[in-house]
Amino acid sequence: MVANNFGDGIIQLHSPKLLSFLLLLFLLNPSATPLTFNFPSFSNGTTNISLEGDAYIDGKFIKLTKKPEELKVAENIGRATYHKPFLLQEKATGKLADFTTHFTFIIDSGHGDGLVFFLAPNGSLVNIAIGGGGKLGLPVEDLPGGMSRTQYPFVAVEFDIFQNTRPSIQDPPNDHVAIDINSLKSNSTMTWNGGIDKAKLNSAWISYNSSSKNLSVAFTSFLNGTNGTQVEIIRYLSYMVDLKQYLPDWVIVGFSAATGDDIAVHRIVSWNFTSTALVDEQHTSISSAKSQC
Repeated sequence: MVANNFGDGIIQLHSPKLLSFLLLLFLLNPSATPLTFNFPSFSNGTTNISLEGDAYIDGKFIKLTKKPEELKVAENIGRATYHKPFLLQEKATGKLADFTTHFTFIIDSGHGDGLVFFLAPNGSLVNIAIGGGGKLGLPVEDLPGGMSRTQYPFVAVEFDIFQNTRPSIQDPPNDHVAIDINSLKSNSTMTWNGGIDKAKLNSAWISYNSSSKNLSVAFTSFLNGTNGTQVEIIRYLSYMVDLKQYLPDWVIVGFSAATGDDIAVHRIVSWNFTSTALVDEQHTSISSAKSQC
């Protein structure tokens, strides 16, 4: 007989007691929940991207907005998110995850509106009624029932190509990249020339350091060179923000865009994302409850 000693007793290898003990060890080991994915391109068969509004996958790209001939109404709004959320913070300790993402995109436009990369509470959906036009698909005003913006939280990085002068937004005069928290009245901005008149391929790198609370953005921009050429450079933007003050434990990540009277077509060409592992307290709580049965 093969046996193992636990305290004063002897438990057979295939006994219910040993199986229960091993199961208990498994349950008491909290689960780590990092999120990692990589899309070099997007095929029509891609199933782990959630699409809302006018967004769709067209061959190799995610198209957040449609061409004029594809539209049934004047306003055009679309959102694409990864189908699984990620754990941004541990509820018990308040510890935040680090994350980094890189994506490439094309905006083909006569200076319609831009697009955003965002984090929002898990389960949130695009609100077509309040996210159109210069609001970039985000719930920033005209909220239902007089609700506060803090009831529709988001943290976003916008790549904007239209100066919106309404009081709730107040864009700078040039195309720009900006960091937004629950509002499109941006917390930090930087001038951007994305070459949209030539439908240039742009790249962006966004990262969050949970120790320093630094949300940083690096992005391509184009300067006029000699003989009508454009020179690609990298510009930088950052903002210090404690994300746990604005977002819940579980969040979704993705992109949104919208247009009004001026048309723009927004394409996400590639996208990768990774976050660090945290302890899922819900799993731990379930495990603890089972251990006390």
